[in-house]
Amino acid sequence: MTSLAKNSGIWQWAMFSFVLAGLTGFVFRFGFVEPLPVDLNLDNVRHAHSHLMFFGWATLLPLYLIKLDVVSGYHAALGVRLMKNALWWIVVFSLLSFPAFLLYGYKPVALGNASLPLSVIFSGMVMLGWYGFMAGYWITRRRKKGYTPNPFFDGALVMLFVSSLGAWSVGILQMANVGGVLLSKALTHFFLATFIEGWVILVLMGLVAKALQLKEDECEVSPNVLIGLVAIGAPLTFPYGIADGLINFDLSVAARTGGVLIAEGVLLFVYSVIKNRRTNLSIWIWPLLFLVLKSVMQLVASVSPMEMWLSDHGTRILYLHTTLLGAFTVGVIWFLHQLADMPKKYFYSVLSSVALLIMSLVLMTTLWPASLSGPWIFDVLATVAIFPVIAVVFFWIKLKRLVDEEHHSVEVIRKEVVL
Repeated sequence: MTSLAKNSGIWQWAMFSFVLAGLTGFVFRFGFVEPLPVDLNLDNVRHAHSHLMFFGWATLLPLYLIKLDVVSGYHAALGVRLMKNALWWIVVFSLLSFPAFLLYGYKPVALGNASLPLSVIFSGMVMLGWYGFMAGYWITRRRKKGYTPNPFFDGALVMLFVSSLGAWSVGILQMANVGGVLLSKALTHFFLATFIEGWVILVLMGLVAKALQLKEDECEVSPNVLIGLVAIGAPLTFPYGIADGLINFDLSVAARTGGVLIAEGVLLFVYSVIKNRRTNLSIWIWPLLFLVLKSVMQLVASVSPMEMWLSDHGTRILYLHTTLLGAFTVGVIWFLHQLADMPKKYFYSVLSSVALLIMSLVLMTTLWPASLSGPWIFDVLATVAIFPVIAVVFFWIKLKRLVDEEHHSVEVIRKEVVL
């Protein structure tokens, strides 16, 4: 059954990160309803939520699954040791970055005579872990005989590396005190756009292709073309997150072009999957539908006036959650579900809670009539935010139980063989 049994620590820390980040998101929304019991800055709470979700969930778990794709058991080879140690490195510094962001945000912290930006330092250490994993992956990939690499995983790792360059550049500009606010903001959104639109989307496409055993010649166009559309488009979409007044014509064209390229690549991939795996799609149809919804939203943004999507922060939040919570999280949860052959009710509980949360975010957008708005919206948003956390906790408990039972069964069989 499961490749999770022998090294369950990594994926469990990823599940813990999702739960902790989700609880922090709930606290953030609750802060708009009632004063928080402790003196927390809501901006810092938001940063703690998003960074742990990025580092501890949207990066850590896919990297672990990529490692399982290359080699599932224990090996003493250099590349495998590098990947394994890098994963634990990411666990440690992802968790350390959480309290740093929660308490201080991006502000420096006084330690003795020094003043250090702990959150930035810990984030940088996480990215060093990414590099260590990439090195181990490429070494193992080259040396392992008979291994057919997943091109989407390769492309995703390249985009993860490219996204990290934007994050490093922001830190360098801040330390050198050069570049101004616009350049720093642009590089921040370069990191976010390349990470979300590049790394997250491509690694999800890789998991779908792996689970459904989609062959290269079954794609409408070459996988390399699909990857290229996403990889070229992702960095171009960084202006989506910049304020309206800072966007010029050239940046607008870049964002729109990038959005069209990404949507085209994703929709061609989804069409290929449905066309060739219509009879055994199973529940993969749900993350695919979220990918389609995300692509439609992206296409609409690419052809509509800028003020429709830049001035509406709620629409931006809806889009990000459709991508990260809808497509990515639902897809990864189903992938884990299949590895352990779990009862489907655990997946459906996660799916239902995610769908409910995404629907609630419509209340924050201009799609919702202003005449029906009111303070009650914040109560709904805070209440619904806790549901995915609860659903994932039950999913986690069941998954761990199945993994432990499988591991115990394997050990019993080994002892009987020895005897």
